[in-house]
Amino acid sequence: MKKFTFIVTPAQQGKRLDAVLATEFSEFSRARWNTQIKSGKVKIANVEVKSSMVLKTNSVISGYFPEQIDTNQLVAPDEIPPILFKNSNVIVINKPAGLIVHPSGKRSQPSVAGAFASLVQDDDVLRPGIVHRLDKDTSGVMILARNQATKEFLQAQFKARTVKKIYLALVAGHLNNDSARIELPLQRSKKNPEKMIVTNLGKSAISEYTAVAKFIGFSLLKIQLFTGRTHQIRSQFAHLGHPVIGDRLYGTSGLPKGLSRQFLHASELTIEIAKGQIKHFSAPLPHDLESFLEKL
Repeated sequence: MKKFTFIVTPAQQGKRLDAVLATEFSEFSRARWNTQIKSGKVKIANVEVKSSMVLKTNSVISGYFPEQIDTNQLVAPDEIPPILFKNSNVIVINKPAGLIVHPSGKRSQPSVAGAFASLVQDDDVLRPGIVHRLDKDTSGVMILARNQATKEFLQAQFKARTVKKIYLALVAGHLNNDSARIELPLQRSKKNPEKMIVTNLGKSAISEYTAVAKFIGFSLLKIQLFTGRTHQIRSQFAHLGHPVIGDRLYGTSGLPKGLSRQFLHASELTIEIAKGQIKHFSAPLPHDLESFLEKL
């Protein structure tokens, strides 16, 4: 990252730090500078400050420029995920299993963000358009925002828990009830940071399930999430003794014959894509999961 240093002029006195940076270095938006300031990469007199800091004449501002978004580094996969719906504000896709949602350090990793970066106007370098996530080996419906205003509009709905999210999961065994509400709080494990665990000290995690089919040793569940905790379905059902089939983190280490990943699919999403415009999107079970079910 390139460094910069400049001294506040009398004309800039009394103005906010983020506003001055966006004017002084206009190749980066105010939102990009906000992100840079919050991450501690901009300082005044060598001290970290807030975006709302009111400037004084002769103050020395120094730090690092935001990184430029390089869509050549956000490499798209060989096949772009199927688009279920697209307009000027959103793109709804059927994410394939095996594709990460956004890079985490390795900028050249194929990702959903990289696949659609050229269609999104967003200030987030590594997560353009991303408003929610699916695990790498989970397939199904995802919505992306094509601009900053829509991103904030969609994120507010996920935060308010007004988005309806339905998953299909094949779990081990048969549960005591064919339908039930699950309220098991979750937090990240200190012993294994990759896992989430059920604990009274965790954050609220609420799910409801209905058994839609039963097989010898397996149950196909339709699950609605009312919260969006990391690994919520996987960790809660593993805790209940019914892990998702093929889940090597929460279930058994091996995969059953005919299955190459966890049997978890985001099948439906209902969300307001613009004020007063509620849309329902769905994606059928992909071939690999459908084929596995047929052999049970």
